[in-house]
Amino acid sequence: MAIVADLERARRLARAADEGAAKDLLLSLLPAIETADRDDWALEVFAQLGELYLVRTAYDGVTECLRRIDDCLAAYVAPSRPVTMAPAEVDRMRRRYARRARFLRIGLAAAHGEHETADAALCALADDDVEPDPELAEERGRLLTHARILCATALCDDDLHVRSVPLWDSVFDAIGRAGDGGEADDQLLVLAGLGYGRFCVETGRLTEAEPWLRRAEARARQRGWRLAASRAQLERATAAWSAGDRGLAQTLTHSAYPDIAEHLRAHDVSRCWLYFGLISLSIGELDDAEERFGHAERHWREIEKPLHIHRILVQRSWVDIMRGDFGAARERVGEARALLDGWSRHSWLQYARLDDHLGSIWRADALADPAGLDAKMERAVDLKAPAALAVDSVRHAIADADARMRWASHVSAPILAGAFAAAWEWGNTALVAELIEYHGARGSFSTEYPADGTVGWSSAATAAVPIEDVDTAGVADYALVAGGTGEVGGPGLTRLGPLPPLVMDPTGGPIISRYRAQAAERYDRGGPASDAPWATWP
Repeated sequence: MAIVADLERARRLARAADEGAAKDLLLSLLPAIETADRDDWALEVFAQLGELYLVRTAYDGVTECLRRIDDCLAAYVAPSRPVTMAPAEVDRMRRRYARRARFLRIGLAAAHGEHETADAALCALADDDVEPDPELAEERGRLLTHARILCATALCDDDLHVRSVPLWDSVFDAIGRAGDGGEADDQLLVLAGLGYGRFCVETGRLTEAEPWLRRAEARARQRGWRLAASRAQLERATAAWSAGDRGLAQTLTHSAYPDIAEHLRAHDVSRCWLYFGLISLSIGELDDAEERFGHAERHWREIEKPLHIHRILVQRSWVDIMRGDFGAARERVGEARALLDGWSRHSWLQYARLDDHLGSIWRADALADPAGLDAKMERAVDLKAPAALAVDSVRHAIADADARMRWASHVSAPILAGAFAAAWEWGNTALVAELIEYHGARGSFSTEYPADGTVGWSSAATAAVPIEDVDTAGVADYALVAGGTGEVGGPGLTRLGPLPPLVMDPTGGPIISRYRAQAAERYDRGGPASDAPWATWP
């Protein structure tokens, strides 16, 4: 029974994020377990070790634990030695640890970005609902919820927030049902609160994030789980930064960092360094910001996070811009683009944001070089205007007004304002007039800049990715919605969906046609609908 007690103690250590002690304890039990000839205890050791390795991103260790579990279970299919356990006990053991192995495979696939594989295994686990043993039925429910949290979090890490929504719904449905209130239930509540809170921040739902993060932090502190409480503080810091409260973001990040660093969570360590760098940048400490961004990039490279490396490169390019080293800034953007090119899950929105940022570099270069202003500003507009038209086309495919405003606030408005500014600074009054006419048909957007003038750099690596069910045909991915020809609402200028060609001069052709064609070519978004042109004069 001492071994059983030690196995439970290892679980408690793992929940408290003391994986080193839990691992040492589990490994120390193996000799006694082998002497006792208890395969069920050995399987429990490997199942727990697999979860520890999964948390610590030691994926080779997870694979090895899966191999050991599979080998042990296979020995009971056609036993080559006498089996001392009763047939019912063998059957129970096989069901239990086959399920635990399936959980590890789901987590491993999700961690590697193999989301379709993870989803298929998750569906199989969800369908496996015939469990006569009440204890194992309860464990199966917790495994399923935990697996959904892992899959949802991994999807959000790859900017696939839309696909995570059904998983979060299932998670909270399970958590809402009465449990025994023990450590296992609290662990799921904390993990769900952290993951969903981050989801809310990254999709612009800040007011919804706060209660979940505070609840997760309070439950973690009640249990003495220091790392989980600090991770909740980090997520609250990201929400504060997104809301413009830099003082609170600084306080929370500095408070969260010691425990996160002590427990060697590379992804969260990188995120802390990102915000340290942003704080330095906000007060003009460029050297300090560059050093801190460098730490963030190094940790993300260690754990091979291409999307986050791409973002930190874009953020670091703002340091180059502020130093006036526009060539270096463009080199960083080129490296960021290469990362996107080599990443199978890139989206048009990521490329549109990257092109807009490259346009910002050319714009800054033009303003610093009056002699070359026209040519450089033209390049800026050629990058920024198509990107702006592409993201704007999505905004006007969103039927829900609140959802449309979230997209406008977090995606459309900054890019649109930059396109207008570049056209104005270029001195191209004809283009400015056409853009104004375009938005006369589309609506309005904010051109208010922050009082401190920090436009663009403060969100380069923290830009929200609002997710909405914007396709009335049922396609949920926001990155696919703007290319259709359907419309929502009545006829006339209030309709939602792609705009037809717009003509503002009876003697001229469609306005901004060149940039709309570029938007369609580069992003498959923003081109005119195949309708008759609209005349925009009375």
